[in-house]
Amino acid sequence: MPAWKRAAYRELRQWALDPPTERAVVLSGARQIGKTTLMMQMIQELLDEGVPAANILYVTFDHPILKLAGIEAVIDAWREREPSAGGKEYLFLDEAQFLRDWGTWVKHEHDFNRQRRIIFTGSAMTLNRTEAESGVGRWHTIRLTTRVRQLRAENGRFW
Repeated sequence: MPAWKRAAYRELRQWALDPPTERAVVLSGARQIGKTTLMMQMIQELLDEGVPAANILYVTFDHPILKLAGIEAVIDAWREREPSAGGKEYLFLDEAQFLRDWGTWVKHEHDFNRQRRIIFTGSAMTLNRTEAESGVGRWHTIRLTTRVRQLRAENGRFW
């Protein structure tokens, strides 16, 4: 994982650790732009901050077996193997557009399971095309672009 972080990392960090409102987060952008890297960097920071590994799930739904199983089966298998350590759970769902009815699932989790922070990714065009659920009030979108800017921050380099 790169030591440097994109400028968008600060926004992701805020929404994951101390969100202005309770919402899921979608990292949206073209393929190969760094969405997964941002998720991995956030997971590392959570671990460094003392969040128990048992409360962090990363799953990529571009894997055919996981895509077929669906999100509920994956979470059930996770909790069967790794009981919760109590407190917030962090779900990092990569390539969410491959899940059937992903927007409805996020809506339900947002409305009924406030102990979970959900961060998911997908290509911007695919997410918009595959889901009727708008997400208004339920998720915050961080759009990643290919434009690069150099910024300095107190705790590291951002681009």
